[in-house]
Amino acid sequence: MSNVLDIKGLKVDFMAKETKISSPIRGIDLSMSAGETQGVVGETGCGKSLTALAIMGMLPSNAVRAGSISLAGVGELNAENIQQVRGNSISMIFQNPHSAFNPVFTIGQQLLYVAKAKGFSADEAHAIFPERLKQVGLVEIPRVLQSYPHELSGGMLQRCMIAMALLSKPKLLIADEPTTALDATIGGQVLTLLKRLQREQGFAMLFISHDVTAVSRVSDRIAVLYAGRIVEDGATSDVLGDPQHPYTQGLLGAIPSRNKARGTLAAIPGTVPSNTLGMVGCAFKSRCGLATARCDEEPTLSPNGKNLVACWEVNS
Repeated sequence: MSNVLDIKGLKVDFMAKETKISSPIRGIDLSMSAGETQGVVGETGCGKSLTALAIMGMLPSNAVRAGSISLAGVGELNAENIQQVRGNSISMIFQNPHSAFNPVFTIGQQLLYVAKAKGFSADEAHAIFPERLKQVGLVEIPRVLQSYPHELSGGMLQRCMIAMALLSKPKLLIADEPTTALDATIGGQVLTLLKRLQREQGFAMLFISHDVTAVSRVSDRIAVLYAGRIVEDGATSDVLGDPQHPYTQGLLGAIPSRNKARGTLAAIPGTVPSNTLGMVGCAFKSRCGLATARCDEEPTLSPNGKNLVACWEVNS
C-alpha cells in the first residue's frame, strides 16, 4: 500500500535577516498510509505543532523549511501547490475551538465560507451541512448553524471544527492537541468520534499531543519527539509496552496510575532545550541518567527490538 504522507529529513530554521537564530526541527522522517493514525508525543517545545504547521505550509514568514513533504496524488508539497492542497486534501483541527472560530459570525456563516473556499456552491453547502453536522454527533442542527461561537460549548465547537475540516473528505487529517481545552469526558468522546469518522472515511490522521494516554487511545504508531528529533518510533503497543529510550520511559513514568503507590509519581529533571542551535550530541543528555561521553555525538535512529531508538546506550 502506498503512503498518503511521506516526510523525509524535515528541518525548520528560524532566521533573523540572513542569520539562523534557532533550529526547532532538526530532521524528521515520518510516513503514513490510508486509515492509519500516527501519534506524535513530547513535552511542550519539542516541535510537535511546528511539524504540523510545516506540513500545512503555515510556517511563520521567518522560517526556512528543508527536506521533503509528499502527499499521495500530489507529489512534493511546495509554495506553488500548497494553497490547493490545504483544506482539501489536507485538513487540520486545532486545540482551542473557541479561538478557531470568528466570534462575530455564526457557525453557519463560517461553514459556508469554508465550503465555498473548497469549491461548493451555496446550495450544495446548505444541502450537506445537516448531514455533516449529524455525522459528528450534533443535534438541533438549525440552532447550531444559527449560533455564534460563544453560544456553544467547547465540545460542540470542536465537533463543528471537525465537520468543517472533513467537508472535502481529505486524505490526511492533522489533529493538533484536539482534546487539550476539553474536560476528560468530552475529550474522550471526541477521540471516539475521530476514530469512527476515520473508519468511515479512510483518511490518515496525524494525532499530536503531550497526553500519552490520549495518543494511546487512537494511534496505530507513536513517534516520540524531543528537541526537534524523533527519539523513538514504533507500533503503539511496542512503544508503550516496552519503551526503550530514557525519555520515553520518563514520559510514561510521569503518568498517574491507580497501580502506582502514592508518592511515587516520577518526573524528568530539567527542561526541553529552548534553543538547540549549536548543540553538540544528544539533546537529552543533560537530563538523562544513562548519559556517557559517547552522548557528545548525535545518536542515529536505529532498530532496537521492535522499535526505532536514538540512544547510544540503549542500542549498544
